[in-house]
Amino acid sequence: MKVAVMGCGTVGSGAVEILESKGELLSARCGEPVELKYILDIRDLSSRPYGKKVVKDIDLILEDPEVGVVVETMGGIEPAFTFCMKCLNAGKSVVTSNKEMVAVKADDLFEAARANNVSFAFEAAVCGGIPVIRTMFTDLGANRLTGFDGIMNGTTNFILTKMIKEKMSFDSALKLAQELGYAEKDPTADVEGLDACRKTAILASIVLGTHVRPEEIPTEGISRITLEDASYASDAGAEIKLICKAEKLPDGKVYAAVSPAFVSRNTMIANVSGVNNAVALRGDSVGEVFLYGPGAGKEATASAVISDVLECIRLKKNQEHYYFAPHRDGLLCGKGENITSLYVRGYAKHMETAAREIRETFESVRFLSRDNSPANELAFITGKGREKDLYEAVAGIRDFASASVIRVL
Repeated sequence: MKVAVMGCGTVGSGAVEILESKGELLSARCGEPVELKYILDIRDLSSRPYGKKVVKDIDLILEDPEVGVVVETMGGIEPAFTFCMKCLNAGKSVVTSNKEMVAVKADDLFEAARANNVSFAFEAAVCGGIPVIRTMFTDLGANRLTGFDGIMNGTTNFILTKMIKEKMSFDSALKLAQELGYAEKDPTADVEGLDACRKTAILASIVLGTHVRPEEIPTEGISRITLEDASYASDAGAEIKLICKAEKLPDGKVYAAVSPAFVSRNTMIANVSGVNNAVALRGDSVGEVFLYGPGAGKEATASAVISDVLECIRLKKNQEHYYFAPHRDGLLCGKGENITSLYVRGYAKHMETAAREIRETFESVRFLSRDNSPANELAFITGKGREKDLYEAVAGIRDFASASVIRVL
């Protein structure tokens, strides 16, 4: 079968290189010849080894009956979404690494794939080379999925690792991440949690079985995390991680959120360092399954893209199991309805009075310490409760101004 690639940037060029260099292996894996025929890109790539396969007009791909699978690695919603819809409606399966498009436009893409009996696959859209989506859809097929906790953004994990392990400030760690190529010149999507939110929306949709939109998920980034918080986390025996979370509740609704969290060092997810990603998946029969590996990068993400290509070729029809139902309102629980503990750091006018009131306010409380803390600084971890109630209780403490509040996983 002939394959086309739309977008020859970092991931697209990786997919092209695998298709060009491993054609014999790929053909053996799916039982028929696999060949790259077109690369759609507006740039002049004539000097590349595959330059003769570059085209500027998508109609060449749409009108070629030999092309059965199209890879989309353009990024963004448009024109990627329009091109993918055209390919699906032309009877061609589509494979994508585009998390933003999947998170926002999944309903339309699934509908087009079903109507034309072709596949829409998106393994590479979440956690790069980690096969989390296929694991959820197929390998855990005997389970009712109940939730997940994940580290799904390597940039923020790198920054937090530097802050915790090397006492590096947020600004210094971010600058280093940019110098090493882990963070973009404009890092907003990473450090404010937007990238992680899109990935969380996709996995939460699989858990719920219904499309969850990114704007439904409460999202906080890491830009307000300080070295003071990192020091208190250390005293608590915890790491601070940007956690992507979804949990199916007894009433059938799902709680989903992206936020920094204190994570006990005794857990596997706390020990995921640097730019790596990890996801702890939960099912009613298997319990918890932990997946770990490179969450981004040219080769790892391209590997996931090509694995989807092979599956599309093998099946040659719509992958009914790679699907979640269209969006419906009211399936996520309200913000603050979840049960959690909170880490709180702030400043008191009268230390003894504030500490006594904190103990009286929360049935269970643990005070934390750090070296060289100001005389009026207090930090503590509350007992468990409804998040909304805990925030209200913190705000009600007299003569105490909170400076930082972080969930405790």
